[in-house]
Amino acid sequence: MSEPIDVVNGIIEAWKRTDIDGVLAHLTEDVEYHYVVGERPLVGHEWVRRFLEKFGTGQTDIRWRIVNHAQAGNKILVEGIDDYVDAEGRRIRTPYMGIFELRDGRVCGWRDYVDTGLIAKAKAQEDFPEWLETLCSKGD
Repeated sequence: MSEPIDVVNGIIEAWKRTDIDGVLAHLTEDVEYHYVVGERPLVGHEWVRRFLEKFGTGQTDIRWRIVNHAQAGNKILVEGIDDYVDAEGRRIRTPYMGIFELRDGRVCGWRDYVDTGLIAKAKAQEDFPEWLETLCSKGD
């Protein structure tokens, strides 16, 4: 059975190739994915696929990365940087935390904890304070 960090890294590598089928191969058919905790979760491959197709449209130079992780049983907590160029040509770099729950070597639960206000500032190309730029540069 794969280690949880290997499964998460597999998802990241598939996403960097914009390989949605590769991402879905790491998820159970009944996966429950909270792209933003507090929003209604995406349940199942088809719902996740539709979201990823929309979210990933036009993304290039994807540098999504994990900078820290901790594992307990079938759960892995990750700290990372979401980093890509969007369809309008803007570099979007924001920190996030996420938790992945695995069953039989695939992700059955995925919850991302992100600051949507920070994402909006990145899309508006507002300057981040130096301390936030330093955080977003982790793992470069």
